[in-house]
Amino acid sequence: MNNNMASTPKINVIAGLDLSEIDEALIQYVKLLSALLPLNKLVFFHNIKQSELPEAFKNPDQLNTIANTIKKKLRATIPALLGDQLDYEIEVSAEDYTELSFTQVARRKQSNLALLGNKQHLEGNGGLAHKLIRMLPFETLLVPETYNPEPKKIIEAIDFSKYTPKVMKWGNYIKKHSRLPALSFQPINISKLSWKFFPGLSNAEIRKNTQEDLKIKSEKWAKLYPNASPLKVIPAEDKNIASALMYHVKQEQADLLIMGVQGVTSLTTLFMGSVANEVLYLESNACLLFVKHHIE
Repeated sequence: MNNNMASTPKINVIAGLDLSEIDEALIQYVKLLSALLPLNKLVFFHNIKQSELPEAFKNPDQLNTIANTIKKKLRATIPALLGDQLDYEIEVSAEDYTELSFTQVARRKQSNLALLGNKQHLEGNGGLAHKLIRMLPFETLLVPETYNPEPKKIIEAIDFSKYTPKVMKWGNYIKKHSRLPALSFQPINISKLSWKFFPGLSNAEIRKNTQEDLKIKSEKWAKLYPNASPLKVIPAEDKNIASALMYHVKQEQADLLIMGVQGVTSLTTLFMGSVANEVLYLESNACLLFVKHHIE
């Protein structure tokens, strides 16, 4: 399979700000992101939730005044954190549902990568980010305030599904355009042959089955991606897939995890794949890039 880039993608980023402490980390990360990917357009977005405002502030004039005040504040703070190398726009809306307003602005600005905070120790439950990952028709990158400003290792989560080529494609985008030194890439697969699924088998029999699974997947990987790094297959043992994956990310001190994610499939479900869904609720200092497609 040919992994060469077909063309240079145009990455149009929309970064969601909530006027909390996470914003500083997110804005600073944009500068780092520009050294990883070719950024074409950058929009900083904030929504004023009308439902949280007193009635006296909900008339159009008051909302416009609040929006202008926020824009003025952001224009004063962003340059100090971002520098002057990147052009950007600021969009402030006033809607009851931030996720819908975010989606509308992203569509209007032709965004194809969402940048959102992933609070680890700061106040906030990340509910908005979780909704947007499901709703948006493009990629989402979650950034914790604890991210490493000098990333060294990227892990590509491989499950041999339709998302594997997309994960590898985004890894290749970064490989081609990164200006960071000594950035390594490690494709990994979590073996689903968890020990608890083999009642009655001896440890020796379990290890034999696991080794066979590792051999089969490694050989399959070498045929599919002969030019990529060798696949590292990790037995889940007594952990579920998400826990085993994030445990490995932590052990390897990885700075970015790329994994596939299922989007909204109907109006009645926001299910996006159990592994990706569980990963969102696990603490991590790594940035998380959830991919749905590749940009040509």
